Amino acid sequence: MEQTVAQSDCCTFRPATYYIDESGNTGDLTTAKIETYGKEQRMFTLAAVGCDLDQPFKNRFEALKAAHRIQSGEVKSRQAYERPQFVSDLLDLLDERGSPIFIEAVDKHYFVIANIIDRIVVPYVGACDVQPGALWMKGVMADHMAIHGPPKLAQAFISCCQSRDYVEVRDFYKQIIRWAQSCRLPTEGVADAFVRFTRDSLKDFRKLPKVRAVERALPISDTAPKGKPLWVLPNLTSFTHIYARINRFLEKQVSGVTLFHDEQLQFGDILRQNKMVMEAFTNEDVIPAFKTADFEFSASAKLEFMRSHDCIGIQIADVLAGFVARYIQDAVWGGIAMDPGRMSIFSRLVTAGVPERGTGVNIVVPESLVRFLGIAPRANYSS
Repeated sequence: MEQTVAQSDCCTFRPATYYIDESGNTGDLTTAKIETYGKEQRMFTLAAVGCDLDQPFKNRFEALKAAHRIQSGEVKSRQAYERPQFVSDLLDLLDERGSPIFIEAVDKHYFVIANIIDRIVVPYVGACDVQPGALWMKGVMADHMAIHGPPKLAQAFISCCQSRDYVEVRDFYKQIIRWAQSCRLPTEGVADAFVRFTRDSLKDFRKLPKVRAVERALPISDTAPKGKPLWVLPNLTSFTHIYARINRFLEKQVSGVTLFHDEQLQFGDILRQNKMVMEAFTNEDVIPAFKTADFEFSASAKLEFMRSHDCIGIQIADVLAGFVARYIQDAVWGGIAMDPGRMSIFSRLVTAGVPERGTGVNIVVPESLVRFLGIAPRANYSS
């Protein structure tokens, strides 16, 4: 799918500790209620900051809090968003330290649509699916369905995930075909591609035993601590992508590195398990070749969970994740005119990374929304 990367910065500092926190996590998107779908916070963000929290850094951070009259022991992202100059000064401090920043920003609706494309319309069949041409095609189709498709398509897919009913899933293929046949998409040939690919996928679906067909058509599940299956988790995808970006930044030398993630009572085990799967995966033919991320691991970083109250590094990651989530939410869906201070901070974050090194902001939204935010889209896959 479209992943737009930021540019700039020449950071050479390679810290051994990275602090990670999120904003806008509502869990498994297939549990969304149909009547509220798309009306809640649309953006999920995950931020990682590489930094050594020595005493001079801690002193500077506390001085920043005092200067901006933040009296609470823990800095919250909402507090910081209301004090844009604090965020700007914090970025100055991180720049002085050469601290690399990694941010994933994901439109949750687009993420659901991407799953429809990957599981229903153009399901994975082999190494060809991670080639640049296939990734570009899937991105175009996801953009068109996300922008021009009715909300009922995403809602029907969510219903299929919840029911796991063979007939309902089969009828969902037909629903996509009917939509593509009746809609007027702005790009020639895209509607025909939806019809052709979805029909071929439906034929394959009908050839399989019913249980296997449903398993193939719906996202692969993870399991919550109490045994409940979880299907569509943007926080999991964002975490694995940020880990792969750090792997790129460190040129695969992640041994001795520690990732400190905000405490995850519900998802901690899932993150650990998928991290291990990533590190053990060796089939180069199906590893996506992204410009910003390296999914081929030759070593393993440690993953630890801490309470944000106990760690200013996680609080800093929370400030950055929360700022980006709120800014995009307000600018795109809130209809709020952004003040110059926040616009400057967002622009600074967007231009503060080197794509080839994995740093900066990765925005997973339709291309038209990328342009609306004032960013020139760049494909993230290597040719």
